[in-house]
Amino acid sequence: MASRGFIELLRLADLANARSSGRQGRKDYDWRGVVFESSGQRLVAPLGEVAEILTMPEYTSMPLVQPWLLGIANVRGRLLPLTDLAKFLQTPSSSAQDSSRKVLVIDHHTVFSGLIVDKVLGIEQFTQDQYRPEALPSDSAFAPYNHGKFHKDEKDWFVFMPSLLAQDKRYIDAAI
Repeated sequence: MASRGFIELLRLADLANARSSGRQGRKDYDWRGVVFESSGQRLVAPLGEVAEILTMPEYTSMPLVQPWLLGIANVRGRLLPLTDLAKFLQTPSSSAQDSSRKVLVIDHHTVFSGLIVDKVLGIEQFTQDQYRPEALPSDSAFAPYNHGKFHKDEKDWFVFMPSLLAQDKRYIDAAI
C-alpha cells in the first residue's frame, strides 16, 4: 500500500464523498480513473494503469537525452525517469511551478516511468452507459493515446491510456 498511498487516499476521499452524498447504496461503477490535467486538457487514466501519484520529487538531470526527459528520481530505491508530458507532446506548458505539479507513475511491463502533469484532480467513477467510443480530434497531441471518452455531468472525460504511451517508440527512445 505504501507505493499506492496517494491513490489510496484519493479512493478513500471518494468513498467519503459517496457516503456523504448517499451514493454508496447505488449500483457499483464499472470503471474508475485518475483525473488529471496537462496543457489545459482534462483527461482520465484507468486506475489500473497508474501505479502511484507523487508530488514532484528531486531529480538528477541526464546528458544526451530528449528535452522532455527531465531526469531520474530515486523513488524508494527504484530509478524513475521523469517525463514532462506537455514537452513530449509539444503542447503549451502550464504556468504551474514544479512544486504544484504531480507525477503519474506508470509501471507497465518493462516501462517504469513518471509522467509530469499540471495537476491531479482525483478519482472519478463511471458506468458503462456513460462510455462513448468517440476520440479526441485527430489534430490533438493526445489523440494517439486516447481510447474514447466518458460523458458525465454534461462533461466529456477523454480516456488517456498510459499503456499506449508506453508502446510509443518515440517515448521509449529518449536518447539524442
